[in-house]
Amino acid sequence: MVRNLYGIVASLLITMVAEVNAQCCYCNSYEDYVAGQWTMLDTLYVNAHSKGRQFWWGGNDYVLKTGDKALDKYLKKDAFAVMQADTIYVNCRNLRFEGTRFGNGYTRARHIGNRSLLFVNRMIGAEAMRSQQTAAFMFGGIGAAISASRYAKQQVCYVISAGANSDNHVPIRIIDDALMEQMLEGMDSMKIEYYSEGDNKKRHQATHVVPILERAGLIRDAE
Repeated sequence: MVRNLYGIVASLLITMVAEVNAQCCYCNSYEDYVAGQWTMLDTLYVNAHSKGRQFWWGGNDYVLKTGDKALDKYLKKDAFAVMQADTIYVNCRNLRFEGTRFGNGYTRARHIGNRSLLFVNRMIGAEAMRSQQTAAFMFGGIGAAISASRYAKQQVCYVISAGANSDNHVPIRIIDDALMEQMLEGMDSMKIEYYSEGDNKKRHQATHVVPILERAGLIRDAE
């Protein structure tokens, strides 16, 4: 009886693993993502955020592996996105904002609209550099450390809505007032909620933007 029970449980576990594995796939480019052209993966291992960061889905510290060295190298350097069940991960390696890169690793993303992806990460680019330089000038080395810690927590939203350029860099847009105006067109109550935060920097933070976009029905997980 016990042996039969173990056999049933084992069969269920094998089925569950097969179902999860069957839903793992990757695409080579933004154009492939839009066209729904995905290549299946037999197995995918995804590391999780540290316990201190599991409350939020931003950052690009996800490492994806399959156990196949050649395929793992491709996923690390060349793949555009990977999908596991209802979660999609975007490769940050070739993403650029104002000529600045995030570094290596994957970030979780969500669909926004019909052809775009939204992800959350630290603020980069000219504005982030100016803020860090100001803090370093005012407080010296200690100020720079404080600035780095502060901006690690103040994540913003970015959107991918175009493919790679001739340098193989994928341009991205930050979600600011102008882009929110476009996305919330015709949703006056959502706009009022968005502009209820009077501080420009706080208004652009992901903790303010994401809930509004969710309630507006504009972002969703993979299907």
